[in-house]
Amino acid sequence: MVLFRKESMRNPNTSFASEVPADAPVAPPASALHPAAIALLLLAIAAGLLAPIWTVRYPPIVDYPNHLATAFMLAHLKDPAFHFRDFYTADWNSYPYLTMDVILVGLQRFVSINLAGRLLLSLCVLSVPVAVWFFIRQANPSEENLAFWSLLVSQNLFFFLNGFLNLQLGLALCLFTVGVWVCYLERPRRGSWCLLLLLTTGLYFTHLEAFGIAGFVMTAYCVLSRRRIREVFLAWALFVPGVLFYLHAVTGLKPSHEVQFRGLGNKFAGLLVVVLGYSLALDFLTLVLVIGALFWARYNPEFRWNRAWIGTVGCLFALYWVLPAAYGTATNPDRRGLPFLAVLGLAAVKVGQTRGRELARVAVLLFLLRAGGLEWDSVSLQPHLAKLATSFAAIPNDARVLPLVGWAAGAPLVERHFWAYGMIQRGWFSPYLLHTSGAMPFQVRLQTYTPYGPAFGYIESADWKRIRADYDYVWAYGVPQFSGPLSGEGAVVFAAEDLQVFKMGGRPMGHVEGDSRRSDELGKEDNLCFHRSFNCIPIPHSAR
Repeated sequence: MVLFRKESMRNPNTSFASEVPADAPVAPPASALHPAAIALLLLAIAAGLLAPIWTVRYPPIVDYPNHLATAFMLAHLKDPAFHFRDFYTADWNSYPYLTMDVILVGLQRFVSINLAGRLLLSLCVLSVPVAVWFFIRQANPSEENLAFWSLLVSQNLFFFLNGFLNLQLGLALCLFTVGVWVCYLERPRRGSWCLLLLLTTGLYFTHLEAFGIAGFVMTAYCVLSRRRIREVFLAWALFVPGVLFYLHAVTGLKPSHEVQFRGLGNKFAGLLVVVLGYSLALDFLTLVLVIGALFWARYNPEFRWNRAWIGTVGCLFALYWVLPAAYGTATNPDRRGLPFLAVLGLAAVKVGQTRGRELARVAVLLFLLRAGGLEWDSVSLQPHLAKLATSFAAIPNDARVLPLVGWAAGAPLVERHFWAYGMIQRGWFSPYLLHTSGAMPFQVRLQTYTPYGPAFGYIESADWKRIRADYDYVWAYGVPQFSGPLSGEGAVVFAAEDLQVFKMGGRPMGHVEGDSRRSDELGKEDNLCFHRSFNCIPIPHSAR
């Protein structure tokens, strides 16, 4: 049964068109799903994508609380009810990665920060499969059923659940932009080019790597499909505003140019990023089924290569092997490109309607199985995170709080930025809002000692005297080795599971009374949670 059907007339000069003899027999139309069945299928997919966002109190996304706190701070920077203006200052510029902050700050004019965050997360998970479907419809017509495999990208560990929200949005916008560009190649119009100019500029403000991948893909496709040189220059011209914005943003900065590369073994292991989730059993099943699906797709009479796109994907795959593991403050640029590679690869093959329907069924069933596992895991940690959230009441409003979170092999991930919810509830200061100069629209105004440096990592010790002088409280999770030094400089005021909250010897800046912001800002209607009952690879954060 056809899940999606499209009658398409393509320019025979394009690489994906095939010549059909005038006297060729016309195949009878395949049976299509009843519209009601299609609606139920799409509803089930949407429910699987959205459930971990709307059915638990704390969405299972590691960096999400930090992003939420940043947007809340920016929206309330001049609010007299908070003291954020004493701690931070806005720094809006032509930086990349602004899309998420602009959406969250803008939505707070109409809804609470928590609802704004959920709406953004919903956009993140829904936009990827829709954009992939649109892209395949343009680049690989009649093979839209392959778009169902993009559902596996929307909920994998490295890409979405670690909280790379701008990268998720960048993937969707990149695929949509390239799809519109393919349409433009067939029917060049001035209005279409202007639309593409807006899309590519928006892509720059969403994610810098997605912006670069779009330019790389367009260039490779033009070269491999032997497009006219004029079309190449018109494609490059689309990226001129973004490049100029970037040059303006980095003027006066002194970025680090330190480069780190992975070994060959780590490169091969990194290829698993696309299928990683929160269950080793489901991950193994996914890997087996993906490999099986590749063979099943390849060995069928209707299979053929979409030559221009297989060359383009091959070039992008070659780029993965030469990209570094880190460049300056940016980590994992090679692995962050793998979801793009996976979904662009869907345009490189033609498997036929029959095999495409069969592969789509496998993809949907596998996605629903993984989504159910993620939902179960999310709900199971509700009591754990609810207990951690009670620690916020032990720290007064407007306090200076230092989070210390364990970060060794097997260390907790979801708890890493959980303290950021306290910033929303009680207006704390913390130096560990995710921040990179030339990328985020704020600066830290209050200069304090930061034992981790610019981002969380593993530390063996710290200057405890300076911590006592610069902070009112320490929110310490999963660091029992620091209990002794912290107890020498302060007193435990809260303890639960692996969490201890220490009140330092200095005079607190805030006050305990007047705690009405709690339920107002986080919202009483929310039900969220997350559980880390899995083995995972610790992934340090860098620019989003």
